[in-house]
Amino acid sequence: MRLISTKYKGILRCSSSLNMMSLKEIQSILNAEEIGPEELMKCALGIKQTEIQAYCVLVNQGPVSIQEATEHLDRSRSTAQRLLQNLVEKGLATREEELIGLGGYRYVYRAVSPNRLKISITETLDKWYNRMMDELDSLPEKIVELKCTEK
Repeated sequence: MRLISTKYKGILRCSSSLNMMSLKEIQSILNAEEIGPEELMKCALGIKQTEIQAYCVLVNQGPVSIQEATEHLDRSRSTAQRLLQNLVEKGLATREEELIGLGGYRYVYRAVSPNRLKISITETLDKWYNRMMDELDSLPEKIVELKCTEK
C-alpha cells in the first residue's frame, strides 16, 4: 500500500469531492488543453461555480458580512448566506463574530488564503492519486476475478 503524503496533513479538511465527480467528468477536465483555477477547484474540491464566485469575493474584498456578500454577488440574502456557509463547511472560509455598536454583533466571513487552498487541493489530489495507484497495483488479480460473460 502506498503512503499518502503527510506533508500537508491537518492543514485543511480534505474533501472527498473526487468521489462526487464521475470518472468521465474527471477525464474530461484532464484532457482539456488548459486547466484553469475554476476547473481545478471544481474537480478537486467539488465546489460549484457560484461558490467559486463567493470565494473570490472573500479573497478580493476581505472579510464581508452577509449584506456585503449579497451586494457583491448580486444574489438574495438567503442565497449569499447559503454560499458562504457552504464555504465554511468545506473549509474554504471562516465565520467570526464582529462587535458593532452598543453590544451588538454581526458575522463576517473570511476566505482561507489561496496558499492554504493550494495545499488543500494538493492533499486531495495526493489522496486520489494514491488510491488509484493502490487499485492499479491489484488490477491483474481483480481482472482475473471478474466474471465476464459473453452476449
